[in-house]
Amino acid sequence: MSNTRVELIPDKAMYRPGEPVRLLVRGKAGEPLVGCAYDYTVWELRKVRASGSGVTGADAVIELGSFAGLSAGYGVFMKLTSPDGHMLEAETAFDTGMHWREAPRYGFLSDFTPDEAGKLEDVEFARKRHLNLIQFYDWMYRHDRLLPDPNEQPFVDPLGRSISHNVVREKIEALRQRGIAAIGYAAVYGALPDYIERHPEQGLYQNNGKTHSLGNYFHIMDISADSDWTSHIIEQFVTATNAMGFEGLHLDQYGFPKKAIRHPSRGGYVVDLRELYPAFINLVRERLPYTGLIFNNVSGFPVETTARARQDIIYIEVWDPATRLGDLKATIDLARKLSGKHVVLAAYLPAFHPERNPDLASAEIGATLTMASIFASGGYHLLLGENGNVLADSYYPKYGAVSERFAGTLACYYDFIVMYRELLFDHVLDDISLTHTGGINTEITFAKDDAVFTPNGGPNAVWTIVKEKPGYLVMHLINLCGVDNDVWHEGKSSRPDALVGVEVRAEVWEEIEEIFWASPDGGSIRPEPLGFEWQSRGEHVGDCVRFTLPRLDYWSMIVIRLKAGRPAKPQD
Repeated sequence: MSNTRVELIPDKAMYRPGEPVRLLVRGKAGEPLVGCAYDYTVWELRKVRASGSGVTGADAVIELGSFAGLSAGYGVFMKLTSPDGHMLEAETAFDTGMHWREAPRYGFLSDFTPDEAGKLEDVEFARKRHLNLIQFYDWMYRHDRLLPDPNEQPFVDPLGRSISHNVVREKIEALRQRGIAAIGYAAVYGALPDYIERHPEQGLYQNNGKTHSLGNYFHIMDISADSDWTSHIIEQFVTATNAMGFEGLHLDQYGFPKKAIRHPSRGGYVVDLRELYPAFINLVRERLPYTGLIFNNVSGFPVETTARARQDIIYIEVWDPATRLGDLKATIDLARKLSGKHVVLAAYLPAFHPERNPDLASAEIGATLTMASIFASGGYHLLLGENGNVLADSYYPKYGAVSERFAGTLACYYDFIVMYRELLFDHVLDDISLTHTGGINTEITFAKDDAVFTPNGGPNAVWTIVKEKPGYLVMHLINLCGVDNDVWHEGKSSRPDALVGVEVRAEVWEEIEEIFWASPDGGSIRPEPLGFEWQSRGEHVGDCVRFTLPRLDYWSMIVIRLKAGRPAKPQD
């Protein structure tokens, strides 16, 4: 985490391979720190890829050069001396990639009132937290007509909010300059009452003959390929994307109906939305071949059919009965397996809801464990936006505030997932938790006094997630010891009980290059080496490697780097 007196900010949220990387050196109030002597190193995992020293100039910008990795994460660790002799330390992370789909760190904006003109603190926050794509929530004139007439500027949206498209365009351009893609919200089938009254043949109907709707206000329309609604709304998408400059669309649904009946003039037969959604996504792709597309699988419906549709990532809005932290992992695992794409969860945290008198301490403990669970499971989390606030409700304008302390936690966690991308989100990673740890499995064991270690998770235990890929064995420990519940959307009454000195034994077949650990909880994301020794487990089971994890607060990651294919010990 950056020292409270200095902050390092990459000038872009994500860089293309070979693009120059620049760091802004800023004080707590955002002021340039001029005249500071500095030394830095750039690490890719445990390898130093660059280093340098100098004195910050008038703009307090440090040029790091370019990095050729096609898709890689890096950590920057810096020591500074201020002009008055104070020693400072700071760190950050950055990554490279050809497209945001390689590491979709999704955020949100929802405030576009006219008085937002010229106010770009929300854009700056997105850059600081490495959010490389931002959803513009409810930016449009209305759901069935995205753009207003030219003389209706600004306008009032259907829910009574004042919106300025000049502000929307300003923020889109500001994000683009910082390497961040702007994604426009677009409901696939929402129409206001006057539209369905004029076009009843375009609606979808219940088995009692009434139209489906959300709150009797947003009516659910027929997205069949031959529906006039489908051609109408896709044309709206095309026009709005071109007019506003969005780089992608967030295609929303409401989670219901699962099945519906077409209007009698369109045959009056039953349609299955699980089949209509992927076909609709593909029709949008045909009209917008180079525009990013993200579809909302509400409660995972229907990821089994949309997984292979022509969208860029898999996005799932999580609701009960997916209640527990382990359910988040199961949701991510299934979506990754079905699609081969990165997964983003919209896991709203009502413990922060501004209308519920939130207990921030409790909410922030819960949020930390939810983030750790999602990231360690290989998923991304739509959580941050609007100048440091968090999503607390499916209606994004009801976002929640966080404490200054938790803002620092968020900085650490988002630096962590950028630097360690390769070990968290790589699709080559194979989850071996249930076959190598816990129960009858003895290949990897963990021990600390009376603490329980389990690959199944749950309160009053350490949740162990173990993955491997060629050259790496990666262990995640998520601490639920002393935690009163493992419901992902609830606060927690107390922090996990910290564990010091967790003993790990692992059966390793290949030669060990090194063992290291890292955590977003300890003030620095720097990887630290771990010493190890070989121990006999008996004549018939071979030897194991033994080492000690120094500390577990919320989430620690252990990495055993291997020389793939080379035996761990010479054979007798």
